[in-house]
Amino acid sequence: MSKIREFVSKGVRLIVTDTDAGERAETAQEKEIPPEAFEAPPPRAARSGLPASVEDFAAVYQEAGIQLPPHGYGVDKVAEMLESKRLAPLGREVKATAVLAALEAAHVGVRDVIQDAVRRDGALDAFEAAKEREVQELRERSEARVKTIKEEIERFLRDKNAEIESLKQASEAAGQAFTQLQARKRREEERLYEVVAHFVEAADNPITTASSPRGAAAPAKPARE
Repeated sequence: MSKIREFVSKGVRLIVTDTDAGERAETAQEKEIPPEAFEAPPPRAARSGLPASVEDFAAVYQEAGIQLPPHGYGVDKVAEMLESKRLAPLGREVKATAVLAALEAAHVGVRDVIQDAVRRDGALDAFEAAKEREVQELRERSEARVKTIKEEIERFLRDKNAEIESLKQASEAAGQAFTQLQARKRREEERLYEVVAHFVEAADNPITTASSPRGAAAPAKPARE
């Protein structure tokens, strides 16, 4: 509960001076206003379509459905009266008495002005509460999304690390298999060479081996006498 709503929930005792103007105002204005006079339905919207950065609260009041009393004297009108060049330099009680007199002349009760202020304060409280809910909901959504993203990143890293390890293992296995192939190939070529060597001269052996590659120069034969 805001300070102003807590204040009016106990009722309002009006300031009345001892001046003649104050006595005239007192005859038309109430000295005390009971708390039930300020009871009002809550603002219409539990949520607000306005941004928290709104600078003109007139939009907040409009969204809450707050309208000026039919006589046109609301808290803003009275604020203008209090801040007028004629009243601004005067003391607090003198200004209050002058405004009460003006309201009396306009047949306006001060309770209407206070009630307008209370309603606007309620709209501000509701707007603040709505924005607080939005912040909390956004924070919860953001935290949930951050958690999901982190889980996705961790899962992605696990998958990619597993893929990298698999590629490394496949490369190592392929290298080992090729090394073993080369060794088997050399042994098989040596076997083939030995078989063929029974029937041809070494220089004419068509089988290539690591020790006798194809095209190697044949040893020179001794000259005949």
